[in-house]
Amino acid sequence: MSKMLRVGKITYANCTPIFDGLEHMNLPYVEIVTGVPSELNQALANGEIDVCISSSIEYPRHADDYLILPDFCIGSDGPVESVLFFSQIPIEQLEGQEILVTSESATSVILLQILLKKHFGLENVSVRSTKLPFYEALSESKGVLVIGDTALKAYLNKPTHATCYDLGELWKKYTGLPFVYALWLVNKKSARVSSELLSQFVRALHLVHQQMEKDIVGIATRAIERSWIPSDRLVQYWSQAIQYRLLPPFVSGLERFYCDAATLGYIETKPKLQFIPE
Repeated sequence: MSKMLRVGKITYANCTPIFDGLEHMNLPYVEIVTGVPSELNQALANGEIDVCISSSIEYPRHADDYLILPDFCIGSDGPVESVLFFSQIPIEQLEGQEILVTSESATSVILLQILLKKHFGLENVSVRSTKLPFYEALSESKGVLVIGDTALKAYLNKPTHATCYDLGELWKKYTGLPFVYALWLVNKKSARVSSELLSQFVRALHLVHQQMEKDIVGIATRAIERSWIPSDRLVQYWSQAIQYRLLPPFVSGLERFYCDAATLGYIETKPKLQFIPE
């Protein structure tokens, strides 16, 4: 059995309360590796980390290699406030236009494309990945997709010349379901050699989420994000916009997302959800 469990930490505000709890527990068998979603997705695929709160689209791309930790996710049941599409023209008028999308997470890019095609009937919107700063990107394109802290900052200071579309809100409007942006994924090889450590880690996550509910204000007052967002807004974001439990409606939303992604050819097939044994 491996002596350490390498855990990927996304450096976004939506993950801050989880890792605040994990780091305060000081688990001796956990090594935390930080990065943005795209970096950690690759590290998990390469076996450089064992478990990660990873973009949900990564599961069908590696369904033969990954298992899902039960009970937890990063999701929303309506507006999420940190997966936003800003458009300088009404979204219905984007046919034939090029839009710019974040290079940090493929899940949100595919979600946007599903919404554009299935719910707005737009068949000819070209998508180009960019690493440009938000306002520079918006000056170059009719529409820009941003996620994570960049989106939160844009949400707090919305540009006056663009309409803000919350993708969590749009998904809920058109499907009636919650959306899952990230899952706790485990490399199957790690699950075989570190099963005992994974069981300990799942128990730790349960404790962390219980503590989050009790001390969300305290977490906000010591969060590094306080340098750019008021603590009361962090509390609202964590307790109302973001949902951390993988409840049955969220599983249904996840399966709908995979079904739509497969129908439109963004993934090869809708995967069967496989969880680690509890």
